[in-house]
Amino acid sequence: MSGPVRQDGRRPRPAPAAEAEPAGAADPPAGPGPLPELPEVLLAGYLDAALATLRAADQGDLPGPLRQYQAWTPKRLRHPRVLGLVRRTLDVDQSFRKAVDERVLDEEEALARLVRAGRHAEALASGETPEAVAKVGLALGREGEAAVQAAVAAAATSRARAEADAVRSALAGAESELDAARDRAEAEAAAARAAREELRAAREELRRVERERRTLADRVEGLERELASAAADLRAAREEAAATRRRLGGRVAELQARLAESQRSYRALRRSAGQVDPVVAEAVGALERDLDALRRAAGLAGDGGAGRGSGGPRAGAGGPPGGAGTAAARRPGRRGPLAVPGGRGADDPETLAAWMGTDGVLVLVDGYNVTKHPQGFPDRGLEDQRTLLLDLCRRLARRFGAEVTVVFDGGTVGPIPTRVGLGPVEVVFTDAGRTADDEIVARTNAAPPERPVVVVTSDNELRARVATLGATVTRSPALLGLATAR
Repeated sequence: MSGPVRQDGRRPRPAPAAEAEPAGAADPPAGPGPLPELPEVLLAGYLDAALATLRAADQGDLPGPLRQYQAWTPKRLRHPRVLGLVRRTLDVDQSFRKAVDERVLDEEEALARLVRAGRHAEALASGETPEAVAKVGLALGREGEAAVQAAVAAAATSRARAEADAVRSALAGAESELDAARDRAEAEAAAARAAREELRAAREELRRVERERRTLADRVEGLERELASAAADLRAAREEAAATRRRLGGRVAELQARLAESQRSYRALRRSAGQVDPVVAEAVGALERDLDALRRAAGLAGDGGAGRGSGGPRAGAGGPPGGAGTAAARRPGRRGPLAVPGGRGADDPETLAAWMGTDGVLVLVDGYNVTKHPQGFPDRGLEDQRTLLLDLCRRLARRFGAEVTVVFDGGTVGPIPTRVGLGPVEVVFTDAGRTADDEIVARTNAAPPERPVVVVTSDNELRARVATLGATVTRSPALLGLATAR
């Protein structure tokens, strides 16, 4: 039977044979041979048995070098220095070696029977580990050399198989990584192509935008030139208008002077109208016609001139038809306020409802004076205040058929149109430097005397100003009270 094989494939050198003794001499006791050179994994089981024997033996039965380690824990006994000492003791101490062998054979009795019978291959095939077979083979000495050699071969085969599996696994992993890398490369290539397409499209879009920018820049330059030209034309027109205004001012002053002179002459003629003189009466009629023409030319057609100041149409007899008495009768009188319904006050919402139902009535609303009233919407923002008031005015205008104009101070809002139409309601934002009060007074004065005008405001100064123009005045709560009235 051949000896065990070392890890590097070479067989260990056999222990030197004892010199031949003369015939008939007694054989000296043979010492234990050194442990063969095996892989550490195959020696581990046998060394574990040796450590177990070390811990379980009596103190006096242990070799001297090992006694100090008996109380050590199994973990500490696995220190490389202790394992080396145990291995050297196994090589030189027969009794310790024998005790270890006996422990191994007792623990692995069934496996030992198979190895003694030469059936170690069968044991390895049945699932016994090479470590266990090598452990039993070492315990059997020369009888187990074949088993040790088979265990070395099985361990090498298992190791080669494991290495091959590892290589195959690594190869499979590499192939998987290669496939993944290939997929990533294809995806990145597709992304790169898409990015190039996007870049190309972006460049085209950039060129188009640049062309549009140049076109718009040219258009802006053209508009700036047109604006400069228009500004120059506007300045020239303003200068021309100012010159025209100065000329017309001089003409109006001249006409007013002539009108004053005519009025003095007219009053003088009226004082002498008691004499029934057909020639004088004819002259008075002609003078009134001249006065009417002068008033129209001077823009003073609504002025309460001499005709009204002297007590209405002339009652003297002998005046020709169509003369001074007839012309004075055709001029309208001064606007008067609307009557307050019986049992109500001027600031009653029902009174305002009755006035808004008057034919041809013009209702002028002092916008912010109404919205900022305690009964209005003072806690809202200006835009919300305007929206709520205009919604109320639209509903009232549709309900009563009145023409409603709401005037706001334009300095409190951004740049918006001066006049905004909202169906039956007109919204006016005054120009800078002009108040809503001035706008309401101007619109009251511009309305024909025969048209009733109702002004809604709680501003006492504005109420006094429009009252002198014959307007009907009511306070802001009257309009706000109509919001809940049926």
